[in-house]
Amino acid sequence: MAKKYRTGQFVKVKVTGIQPYGAFVKTPDNQEGLIHISEVMNDYVHDVNQFLSKGQIVKAKVLSVDKNGKLNLTLKDNEYFKNEERKRDRRSVLDQIKDTEKYGFESLRQKMPEWIETAKRRMK
Repeated sequence: MAKKYRTGQFVKVKVTGIQPYGAFVKTPDNQEGLIHISEVMNDYVHDVNQFLSKGQIVKAKVLSVDKNGKLNLTLKDNEYFKNEERKRDRRSVLDQIKDTEKYGFESLRQKMPEWIETAKRRMK
């Protein structure tokens, strides 16, 4: 008999597959679930493979359980992934430029106010 999972509960799950929209997982008692790409972290996630890999075991929080017992999970309350977000927040502006897109002089002028605001928030 499958274990009953409830909303808000933390459970260790094993990643069984990765798709562009999220990661499929299984609990130790073989209950299936999904960690949607939007539930990996609060930041924009372009590729789930940057954070999860097949066979990896992670602690996830149950968001909901559907009528078939499938779990809808999040990693946003997982301390490891919260730390990853904090690391991303502390990256320099130059790292952000390298990671995202190529800028010309016009784009630099447009992005400067955003960078100044980011720097001011970090100084608080």
